Amino acid sequence: MEWTPLVTEDGSVTLVSTTVGQACHSRSGAWLEARERYAIPTRLRERALALSGDDRMLRLLDVGTGLGLTIAAALDALEGTGVRLDVVTLERDTSVLTAAARIGREAIRGGAAPTADLDRSWALVLDTLARALAAGPDPASEPLGADRGRLRLLLGDGRETIQRLPARPTFDAVFLDPFSPAADPPLWEREFLAAVAVRMAPGSWLSTYCASLEVRARLVLAGLRVGPGGMVGAKREGTLASPDLDPGAFQPRVARKLARRVERIQSRAPVPGNRCSS
Repeated sequence: MEWTPLVTEDGSVTLVSTTVGQACHSRSGAWLEARERYAIPTRLRERALALSGDDRMLRLLDVGTGLGLTIAAALDALEGTGVRLDVVTLERDTSVLTAAARIGREAIRGGAAPTADLDRSWALVLDTLARALAAGPDPASEPLGADRGRLRLLLGDGRETIQRLPARPTFDAVFLDPFSPAADPPLWEREFLAAVAVRMAPGSWLSTYCASLEVRARLVLAGLRVGPGGMVGAKREGTLASPDLDPGAFQPRVARKLARRVERIQSRAPVPGNRCSS
């Protein structure tokens, strides 16, 4: 793919795919979205502060590595807690990692990153991703700096690479952040979402920017409790899901439509469209 850098409204940078015609992050703010759509709603910091013991770690599944900003936001959320991050990140296209390394380092060197916490955590993630990329398509985990955790980069079709992971509850958080269902349908398919759901540990959270009724229904059918994610930037709503925690209720009209969509999928009736709402 070909990539063009874009400075978003909060001053942080993202990449736009000229092939797909979509940006990797919200134009309202790449760093804003990484923090407020992913790190904060999955309660990483609160859960870290509640952990006890010497070997404290939270496990993250990151679907769609992109620029590594969501991983950086997770690291930032754990700053000062003494809890390490164990992240598995899935990415199909190595060209985005190469482009991210270039524009990320330029932004950090040039002082274009809007905050010191972004500078610090993103630089760490970019360095780790570079080592993981050099290690090949199925590397062992790379250390995230001085005892901040570890990162494993799985390259290829996510439907295949996720099968390399143990099929048991493992992850404390899932960041579901590929391109939209219209642009990247495989990572929104019912089978892939079910493979993600069975790997979510009790008390875990999944967050995504997508508010598609079809995607929400597929998450329900994967055995998750599904609710609305909050407004972030110009995006009115996302989606939260958990195997056992209450993500909050949809408005009654939306809840009725979701129930009907679940029934239609179960009966294998044709379902129109699956674009994310804007």
